[in-house]
Amino acid sequence: MVSILDLGGNPYFLDLGCGTGWAVRYAANLANGKGEFYGIDISSKMIMKAQASSAGHKNIHFYKANAENLPFKNNFFDLIISTNAFHHFANHEKVVREAHRVLKPKGRIYILDVTADNFMMKILDRLSGKIEQGHVKIYSTREYQTLFESAGLHFLGYKSVMVSMKTLIGEKVSQ
Repeated sequence: MVSILDLGGNPYFLDLGCGTGWAVRYAANLANGKGEFYGIDISSKMIMKAQASSAGHKNIHFYKANAENLPFKNNFFDLIISTNAFHHFANHEKVVREAHRVLKPKGRIYILDVTADNFMMKILDRLSGKIEQGHVKIYSTREYQTLFESAGLHFLGYKSVMVSMKTLIGEKVSQ
């Protein structure tokens, strides 16, 4: 997903649920040292791993934080991503509202995750809720569109990655 982003100029980039920070480092490398790259994760262990793996990179920053309450000022980021983490967020509406708040006008959010667009994925969602710790819900493409629009983001569509996995794209159109 990072490879489809426009990392030109001097981007301010955020990864929600960054884990070990691999996507943050990858994006920073693609931007050739320009911009500022941030990752947040609720797990202290993941943040420690991300920081250790990124030692020496002055433009890469990691914070232990909840995606529902981002520790950044309004209109700060050009790009926000979330890879395979959105189905773990307890309050998805609050996460998308926070993304809207910290995005600059014309800033974009890209969420890569499985989607509940077919019967089999709906069954997998129910099973995952019973066996996977931290699983909350797999959302359909229509639910993402509604989430984005209710938060003030324009739903730009999606790119299919593989069966039932999509990158869903939203853009902030106003303050």
